[in-house]
Amino acid sequence: MKRIYTPKPRKRRILIVDEDQVAASVYESKLENEEYDVEIACDSRRAFRMLEMEPFDLAILDFSISEMNQVDSLSALCSQSALQGLPVIVLTNAFLPIFSTQTASQAGPTRSVRKSDCTPKKLLAIVREVFAAGSIPAKVSPNVEPALVPAVDLQVGNSGKIRSAELEMKSQARLVANFLAHAPQRLGRLRMGHHVVNKSQEAALALRLVQLLEMHQQARLLAGAAGIAGFRKIAQLASALDALLFQLHGKRAKISASVIHTIGQAVDLLGSLFDRTKDPEGDAPVALAVLVVDDEAISRETICSALEKADLAVMGLEDPMAAEHVLEETHFDLIILDVEMPGQSGIELCARIRKMTMNRTTPVVFVTAHSDFGNHAKSTLSGGNDFIGKPFLPMELTVKALIWLFKENPRPLSIATPSLKGSESQVSCTHC
Repeated sequence: MKRIYTPKPRKRRILIVDEDQVAASVYESKLENEEYDVEIACDSRRAFRMLEMEPFDLAILDFSISEMNQVDSLSALCSQSALQGLPVIVLTNAFLPIFSTQTASQAGPTRSVRKSDCTPKKLLAIVREVFAAGSIPAKVSPNVEPALVPAVDLQVGNSGKIRSAELEMKSQARLVANFLAHAPQRLGRLRMGHHVVNKSQEAALALRLVQLLEMHQQARLLAGAAGIAGFRKIAQLASALDALLFQLHGKRAKISASVIHTIGQAVDLLGSLFDRTKDPEGDAPVALAVLVVDDEAISRETICSALEKADLAVMGLEDPMAAEHVLEETHFDLIILDVEMPGQSGIELCARIRKMTMNRTTPVVFVTAHSDFGNHAKSTLSGGNDFIGKPFLPMELTVKALIWLFKENPRPLSIATPSLKGSESQVSCTHC
C-alpha cells in the first residue's frame, strides 16, 4: 500500500469551565476520545489565566459558577480579549435567567444547552455542530512544526460500528453506576438541610441561609450527575429545586411555610425517584398537559409562564365554568385552581372534576391566600391533592407542578362533602 505523508493538524483545543469536577471529567473523557485536546478550569480565575496564556478553539462554560454572579461570570469571561470571537457553549439551568443578548454578543458564536439533559453524547454532537457551522480551523501556535503521519483511507465496516456501539454502552453503564453510587450522599445532604431549615426559627435566619446555599449546591450537583447519566426526571426536578433554592437565598423574605413545605416534598420525591428508577429513562420526554384556572390575568400569566419553563403544554382559562366544559372533554396531567373565583370557586370546580370520567384522578393543586395557609389546609383540599400559598415565587409553582407530574400514582384526597363556607372537612392529606 502506498504511503502518503500529510501534515498532521493540531488537535482542536477546548476549555471546560466547570467547578463540578465529576461532570467536567466525564465531558473531558468523551471529547478526548474523539481526538479533541481538552483542558479544565474549576473556577473562573483559572479560566482567565488559561485564556490569556494559551490558544483555544472553543470554550464550554457552566453558567452556575458559585464564586461569581451568573451573569457576571459570562460577562467577565467574554470581556477577555482571548475569548472574543471564540465560540462558547453555555451549560445552563433552564429555570434560571439566561445571559443577555448583549453579553453573549461579546463572545463568538454562542450556543446554550441545559446541563440537566446534556449527556456526553449530546455535548459531543453540539461541539461537532459548532465547529462544522463555523468551519473553524485549528489555531496553530507560532514556531510549531506540524508532524507528519501516514494518511490511510480506512473503511469502517459493520464490525467497527458494533464495536463503537459496545463502547458507548459500556461508557453509559459507567455513568449510571457512578450516579447510583454518589446520589444517596447528595440526597442525604438535601434531607438534612431541609430538616435544619424547617426547624430553624426566624431568629436563626443566618443558619437557614447557610443551609439553603448548601442545598443549592447539592441540588446542582445532583442535577448535573443525573443529566449526564440520562435520569431525565431526577435531573429536571433537581434543576428546578436548585433554581428555587438559589432564588430564596437572594429573597430571604420569601422563605415561607408554603415554600419550605414544597422543598420538603421535592426532596422526598427525589429520593422516591432514585429508589424506583435504577435505569435511565428514554431520551424522548413525555408530553404533559396542565390546565390553569385563575380569574386574575397577572396571576394566571405568571403561573403559565413558570410552567412553560418546564416544557409543559399549558392552557390558561379565566372562567371556571368554561374550564368545566373543557375538563369534560380533554384529559390533563395536572390542574391548578385558584380558590376564590367569581361564579364558581376552585373548591366547587374540584368537586365536579372528581365526578368526571375524563379527569377524575388528575392531581389538583389549589392556589390559596398565604395568610390562610394553615386554616385552609383541610377545607380547601376536599378532593384536591395539594396547595400553594400566595404570594408565591414562580419557581415554587414550577417545583410543585413537577412534584405532582412525576409522582407515582398520585391519588386525590378522599372526597367528603365539603362545607364551602369554611367548616373543616374530615379528609386525609396524601401530599404530606
